[in-house]
Amino acid sequence: MYLQVFKNRGKEYVRIVESYRDPKTKKPKVRVLETFGNKEKLLAKNPNAIQELQEKVDKMNAEKEQVHASTLNQHLQEFIKTPIEQPTKEGALLQNYGYEVYRMLWDELKLDYFFQYRQKRDTDIEFQTNIPIALMAFSRLLFPNSKKSTFEGRDRFAHGFPCELQHIYRSLSFLASQKDCLEEHLNKLVAKKFNRNLAVAFYDVTTYYFESVLADELKKFGFSKDNKVNQVQVVMGLLIDDQGIPVSYELFPGNTNDFKTLEPALTRLKEQYGIKKLIIVADRGLNSKKNLLFLKSLGFEYIMGYKIRSGSKKAKEMVLDESDYTWASPEFKWKKCDFESSVRSDGKNHKINDHLLITWSLKRAQKDRKDRERIIKKSKKLVESKSQMKAEMKKGGKKYVQLTFLDDDRISFNEKQLKFDEQFDGYYGIQYSDPALSPEQVLDAYHGLWKIEESFRVLKSNFEARPIFVWTEESIQGHFVICYLALVIQRLLEALLRQKGLDYSTEKIQGAIRSATITQVNFEGREIYIKNKSDDAFSDILKALGIEDIPAYGQKDKRRNAYLHAKK
Repeated sequence: MYLQVFKNRGKEYVRIVESYRDPKTKKPKVRVLETFGNKEKLLAKNPNAIQELQEKVDKMNAEKEQVHASTLNQHLQEFIKTPIEQPTKEGALLQNYGYEVYRMLWDELKLDYFFQYRQKRDTDIEFQTNIPIALMAFSRLLFPNSKKSTFEGRDRFAHGFPCELQHIYRSLSFLASQKDCLEEHLNKLVAKKFNRNLAVAFYDVTTYYFESVLADELKKFGFSKDNKVNQVQVVMGLLIDDQGIPVSYELFPGNTNDFKTLEPALTRLKEQYGIKKLIIVADRGLNSKKNLLFLKSLGFEYIMGYKIRSGSKKAKEMVLDESDYTWASPEFKWKKCDFESSVRSDGKNHKINDHLLITWSLKRAQKDRKDRERIIKKSKKLVESKSQMKAEMKKGGKKYVQLTFLDDDRISFNEKQLKFDEQFDGYYGIQYSDPALSPEQVLDAYHGLWKIEESFRVLKSNFEARPIFVWTEESIQGHFVICYLALVIQRLLEALLRQKGLDYSTEKIQGAIRSATITQVNFEGREIYIKNKSDDAFSDILKALGIEDIPAYGQKDKRRNAYLHAKK
């Protein structure tokens, strides 16, 4: 019911009307419940007439809702008490409605609009690609599985995803073609709506394996960070912001060296977004002189881990020189040194003038000693047996084994190498380019690398991004677009909750959202739902985001697109 003001022959009239659907034609219609005549005359008699009539309509709607709830309650009670003559073996349908928390972020990021626009602009696809893409994204967030299992489990969500299995596979190719445009769209929306800070970004590399030994241009054998030495893989370079929200990623053939991933990833970042000032934070595995020179050529700054034991002679001397260290505590000291190096590129010699922050901690020294003790024990076993050494050399432990070919292949324990390594227990180096940064700022930024390590863990464990069960290059690329999209949505949700004082882990958020379910029953041709008890964390999430939970029970309305709604 609603208050309607309509015009007739140039004059305005007021009435209360109600919308309904004609039972025969199924078309929407309107019936008049009460009329109040000319609006001008009403206001002349009572200036508050329109406001009072609106309050009357609101009261009528509330009473109608109360009667509806009472009737529904009565029907539910009758349904529960009524004996079933022919019981079904299928049971009631359990569906998740908590995923609509993710759907709200999906809408905030205008993803339906993006996919519909790009589909119409770039393809001749006839089905709505945003539907299977949304299904894959929400399933990756909550119920990660193969594409076939994702399709078969589409009814686990409270509102349907009307699509076919072939639509899912075709959408992967479409996603592959839209990867760069999607990144640009998401970064614009994140920057605009969520106040993103891109002064500091974190970059790292990982690998994803396939249940396959068949190599091609993308899937190749290489050094696996998952210890899957007999399976083909791809390499991913990922860039995230200081909140852990992904900025961009690149896929590379599985045999690509970590050093070679940085240049193409950041070149596209600068060209696509025009970013002029950025501090790249990365682990020492990406610290090569050519990478540093390239970052300087882009105008970017960097903070990189530095390998002391395999570093330059000058760096080792600075580490062991006890002068100029600042003791922050009996267990931690640091010093800042000027650090110059040179590299030859494009036929020219280039100087790199940087700074090296050297730190020592008792905790790291204890860890270094403990790790080395394990290697020493293994090395001594190898020294005792030539045959065992040959069998074990590939497995490690050979660091302190010395083999002298001129002396009848004599094997001995390398005491000299051991003494050399012991000097550097507890020391760690961080190379950085911006002289304006204080040691505290450098340490704080570098310690933030856990955020990207955590992102890789979430992708691999929570989202089960590997092993990968699609094989064509387009499908593989599309699979990772879905994983990237899911990670953006998850990290955005976590950032928003932190702003509201709710620092929940990815696992806790996923568990809470999975717990928000309804049981659907059919009674006299009507679909009725009963809300099941959810985790307390789900209520906390709704409260933090200003969202109303659904009633304990109700009639499922197929016309509504969602159950959850933001509070007014």
